[in-house]
Amino acid sequence: KLFDDLRGGVFGDFSTGLDEHWQVETGQIYTAVERAAFKQRIEAERQQRQADELHQYEAAAKKAAELLAAAGADPKQHPYAIKKGVDFGPRVKRGAWPQRGWKDALLITIYGADGKIWSLEAINADGDKDYLKGGRKRGGFHPLGKVSGANRVLVGEGLATVAAVHAVDGAAAAAAMDSGNLSGVAQTVRGLAPEAEIILLADNDIKPDGSNPGLKAATEAAQAVGGRVVVPELDGQKCDFWDVWHERGADAVREALFKIQDFATATVATPATHDNQWPKPQPLTAKIEPEAYPLDALPDTIREAVEEVAAFIKAPLPLVAGSALGALSLALQAHCDIKRAERLTGPTGLFMLSIADSGERKTTCDNFFTSAIRQYEAEQAELAATLLKDYAAELAAWNAEREGLLSAIKDAGKKGSNTRDKKDDLLELERAKPEPPRIPRLILGDETPENLAYTLAKNWPSAGVVSSEAGVVFGAHGMGKDSVMRNLALLNVLWDGGELSIGRRTSESFTVKGARLTVALQIQESTLRAFFDKSGALARGTGFLARFLVAWPESTQGNRPFTDPPDTWPKLAWFHQRIAEILNTPAPVNEQGGLDPAMLSFTPTAKAAWIAFHDAIEAELKSGGELYDVRDVASKTADNAARLSALFHCFTNEIGGAVDFDSFESASRIAAWHLSEARRFFGELALPVELANAARLDTWLIDYCKREKTHIIPRREAQRYGPVRDKDALKNALQELDDLGRAHMVVEGRRKDILINPALLAGGE
Repeated sequence: KLFDDLRGGVFGDFSTGLDEHWQVETGQIYTAVERAAFKQRIEAERQQRQADELHQYEAAAKKAAELLAAAGADPKQHPYAIKKGVDFGPRVKRGAWPQRGWKDALLITIYGADGKIWSLEAINADGDKDYLKGGRKRGGFHPLGKVSGANRVLVGEGLATVAAVHAVDGAAAAAAMDSGNLSGVAQTVRGLAPEAEIILLADNDIKPDGSNPGLKAATEAAQAVGGRVVVPELDGQKCDFWDVWHERGADAVREALFKIQDFATATVATPATHDNQWPKPQPLTAKIEPEAYPLDALPDTIREAVEEVAAFIKAPLPLVAGSALGALSLALQAHCDIKRAERLTGPTGLFMLSIADSGERKTTCDNFFTSAIRQYEAEQAELAATLLKDYAAELAAWNAEREGLLSAIKDAGKKGSNTRDKKDDLLELERAKPEPPRIPRLILGDETPENLAYTLAKNWPSAGVVSSEAGVVFGAHGMGKDSVMRNLALLNVLWDGGELSIGRRTSESFTVKGARLTVALQIQESTLRAFFDKSGALARGTGFLARFLVAWPESTQGNRPFTDPPDTWPKLAWFHQRIAEILNTPAPVNEQGGLDPAMLSFTPTAKAAWIAFHDAIEAELKSGGELYDVRDVASKTADNAARLSALFHCFTNEIGGAVDFDSFESASRIAAWHLSEARRFFGELALPVELANAARLDTWLIDYCKREKTHIIPRREAQRYGPVRDKDALKNALQELDDLGRAHMVVEGRRKDILINPALLAGGE
């Protein structure tokens, strides 16, 4: 409930948080009566959506009836019907199809379980197909024969396929129109004919990679209703039952139907038998389900840019959004701080850590969103070229004058002359030493923490360590055993915006004051684990990792078909334009070289929301609380939410003013999501490797099954695309899941499949 509240209840969708005390529109406290009224409004809106959908369905059904009434030509003489050569039955009509401008089309009625016409499919002379807009389709079918109460029902995809088998076999039949509707139609048929033997007529869609989506869809539909599957065969070619009937005649169809029992036993009945033997799945106690990234919480300009980039590169959404927020932090941190209460102020710079495997396109994400910053750096360097030359000349002259004074003092000393005046001149000269021009260099890479501090003190007081391969940061010599504690503490001070003095024996000592730092790192899990092994408990004990907004997204590899980039990037261009406007606003650098950012505060309603957010988290930090195990991270979450809200406010509006409720509401949802991710990651990080692998694999397998609407995963698919790719590690993880009754390996010849306990896909443990 806490995370429901933090993500969408307290500050967002009141359908999950009506017991809280904040109203979205005004932020004011509201009474029980007002809460009940608000709940009624939410329910009324839901009912209205349902009514609108029903109205759409009714309008489509009415339109279908009108088109059928206007149809009159003989459907058997339609070119498509002649080509297929089978009797489509009395319910198929022939008429115009205005939706696509077809003057002559077959109109195939789609019926629902209620026996009423739901919609239409139209087929023109070339075989092109189209569905009636707004029509209801899921679970709707075209019948041949009487399905209701039948003892045996054939269910297939296309009408021609189903009609061919129906003509040979004589059993009642239902055409689902496409593979995606097979399971829905099979379940509709089961409701109409509870005792029927349901036979799925698979399309044998063999792909070059060996996959067979037609067989897969038919198998899943059969498993959903306890049916069986038959598969057409035609010299190893891709085919359906119409192809078999057309090429080899009715006997070949009968022969295929005769093989139903053997095929069902080998491919469908085995998993179904195992379903009956599944134990109750035991929980993976440390496993926390990943939450969907709250994309809608981002300000519109940022959200639209993230959507535009993600649509092309297809990287995990949190990686894309994280790159955008890193660029936002880097551009704005010099201009604004945030005050949460009196004497409770701080910077707005973010520390972000995205954990993802190699190949997730981390570098590409960063390059898309930091291009405006890199362009700004290049422009500033070009503008400073003359200043650098002047500085070099002034420094050379100063060095020459200094060498002359030192030589004169030395000579006077040898002669016993008075050197007082010359020493005074040297002191005066030292005070007048030329200072190098400060040239903004915002994006830093593989920096030791000490060199980072020097850069902030001497070069430019606002910078960011932005690395898509953060192993160069966490694996750098500055994070070695002997120096890791000192350097972690240094980075903590920079996050806090505090003052830091660095004493050196062999070179100039310096002080960092008024500096702002963003850290946006993307790292492979194995590298991060190695860093934990090297640093021991220091990374968390010092509070270093607690300051990060952590993301541990699911991989998209294997689901990224290539698409050409858009000709223009209008949404990303708007994002870059606003970033450029911010960067070209003069940074508030004082005479000492530090920053004096504008101090933002909250509006009263935003302040009240921040307090509620803070207190909701604080209540769960106690022993036994939901956040006790990540109390170090959770204790910084309200601070990070405040930082994000200031960034959102200044990006959306002018820099300055008070942070409003909407900005904080959005920021709180993002911060709460990152807290959930940290809780998930650190919870699994504390597990032994075998259990951690099992937890990660379990999440991936369940997500795969829900996405693909199956409970069978080829083992090679899991090894190739899943989170555990080492053969032995995968074997051990699967054994753990088998012991817990969550998954089971089935080996049939050379084929190895992983079966998931159906209870896990039906909302079970």
